[in-house]
Amino acid sequence: MKNPKQLIGQRISLLRRARHLTQNDLAEGVGVDSRHISRLETGKYFPSLDTLVTMSKVLGVELQEFFLFPSVETESEMREALVAIAEEAPEPVLREILSFARNQLAQRRGAD
Repeated sequence: MKNPKQLIGQRISLLRRARHLTQNDLAEGVGVDSRHISRLETGKYFPSLDTLVTMSKVLGVELQEFFLFPSVETESEMREALVAIAEEAPEPVLREILSFARNQLAQRRGAD
């Protein structure tokens, strides 16, 4: 199984290419260097939540699109991937992820 950085990087690359954007195009829209986009897509760096939010706007996708990993299919694989992300994330990013997850669960509970 690929590590979480690689999975998110693949999603960024897939979403970018589906919109016929270059790494440079995406970098300009997000306000980062194109080398940073390359490092994200190759799984060398984790994007911050702020970067993902900005990318979602530039790419015209919902934030959760970055976490829909085609290679992760079963519930146990998804849980394993989330644990791996949590173990590698620095504390501020971990707080952002936790807040996002709690908000998503609260919204879903409210919709039921």
